[in-house]
Amino acid sequence: MNFFATVLGLFFVATLSTPIACPAQLLQPYRFEHEIKNSEEGFTCISLKKEGLALVRELNRFSNGKRKWQLEILDTTLSTRWSTELELETRLMLVGYEYNPEHLYLLFREGENEFHNFQLVTLGFVDKSIQTNRIKFEVSFRMTHFTVAGKNALFGGYIINEPAVLLFDASSEHPKVLPGLFISDMTLLDVRTNQNQSFNVVLTERKGKENKHLIIRTFDSDGNQLMDDIIAIDSRYGVLTGVTNALERDEMIIVGTYGEGMGKQAMGFYSVVVDPFNEQAVTYTDFASLAHFLDILSPRKAQKIKSKAQQQRALGRLPDYRTYVVPFRLEERANSFYLLAEQYYPTSSLSNSPTGYYNPYSYGYMPYGLSPSMNRSYNSPYLYNNSRASDVHMTQSLVVELSPQGKIIKDASMKLDDVKQHGLEQVADFTVVHDSIFLVYKKESEIQYQEEAGDMDEKPLVKSTKIRLLTEHDVLRHESENEGETRFWYDHHFYVSGYQTIKDATRLTDQTRRIFYVNRLTVD
Repeated sequence: MNFFATVLGLFFVATLSTPIACPAQLLQPYRFEHEIKNSEEGFTCISLKKEGLALVRELNRFSNGKRKWQLEILDTTLSTRWSTELELETRLMLVGYEYNPEHLYLLFREGENEFHNFQLVTLGFVDKSIQTNRIKFEVSFRMTHFTVAGKNALFGGYIINEPAVLLFDASSEHPKVLPGLFISDMTLLDVRTNQNQSFNVVLTERKGKENKHLIIRTFDSDGNQLMDDIIAIDSRYGVLTGVTNALERDEMIIVGTYGEGMGKQAMGFYSVVVDPFNEQAVTYTDFASLAHFLDILSPRKAQKIKSKAQQQRALGRLPDYRTYVVPFRLEERANSFYLLAEQYYPTSSLSNSPTGYYNPYSYGYMPYGLSPSMNRSYNSPYLYNNSRASDVHMTQSLVVELSPQGKIIKDASMKLDDVKQHGLEQVADFTVVHDSIFLVYKKESEIQYQEEAGDMDEKPLVKSTKIRLLTEHDVLRHESENEGETRFWYDHHFYVSGYQTIKDATRLTDQTRRIFYVNRLTVD
């Protein structure tokens, strides 16, 4: 056998013994439809993870002086497992929701004044129980966060200009203020429930002090403090946002964006592993040093920004590339963390917090009469408190992978086709398949998706597929723009929702129908 034949044979054997990575496929195995009349309200869609989805909407029907609300609980095949109606006071508005295993919590607000009264509706999936509790605030409290730990509701926000977290249990109508959080010149960044039903509170100092700090405190579900950690921040920077993981494993991490001084535009991501017994080093990563953050720009412009940033770093200066970036979801994996963030450009000022400092996190809370169909992501809701802002342009979705030590390992980005919205709302979402980042979002009647390229420096190819209709006879006449959402659901599944006008010529009557739909997207 000659040399070339031997080499060819060895190559053939190596090829057979080496697994070939096949591109992931996006399937749409299940669809739910509900016909909607023009005068009817739309649905709020709530992920229940492996327990399914919840659909909630206000009805234009009344009984005994009360307004009816429709509730549909779907399983993971989008089949109805429970359907019921709630009767609530007519002045109530859905402003928040939370999910815990076997339970859904719906938060309704009474009226528009600052002394908010609320009603919390707790729905049990197993026994199909419905419990309503009235909650009265006796102080002027501006809420920015809502979540549930154990059986207690948590409200984060501000009393005057100082952050506070209020805890409500069913034994009293009045929430109690947790001690140790009512601190001047602080911004409340995050209130997050952990897997063990404890919860984290993250704050940062607001003023331009030389010795700035992040403060994180963990409480049990009854509000007893378990852990307190103070982390020093580089005096050159100002913390803009921050989220913690939900302790699905032992490590706790804080990840967010930072800017220079009191500026509102972000320079990059920071990350720090929480360790109350040792001094922690905060990692700062400017955007220009990421492999794919500048992919939405022309190659020439991206290279110019990267080269300039490299020169500035070499001279000990801060890179001057700034932009608006907001984080939406932090996912834990066995050997890493994944942060989903999106870049945007506002058309007017977003300075709307009671403190004058941009505080984006509003867990499920929709102030000033905003639609409850606004964004919420994963288990803990993210609704960015920008109700007084004008349109924003969402330009790209970015996922960064972080090591257990909080170092950024890699990043992936997908350009958003100039999505215009009335306020900050998550557009895309992601999952991880065989250590590959898979991004997806809805663009009118199509699903845009991409899988991370094999070469980390290579731009991945964006693919698209039509949103599957219910039958082969259906013809799409119209898809409502900027309505509906694409969200990670569980495992390798997403759901996508929206409103369509569909014609079916095989019907004898009512050939055209307007529907609300939910499709399950499965990455295979």
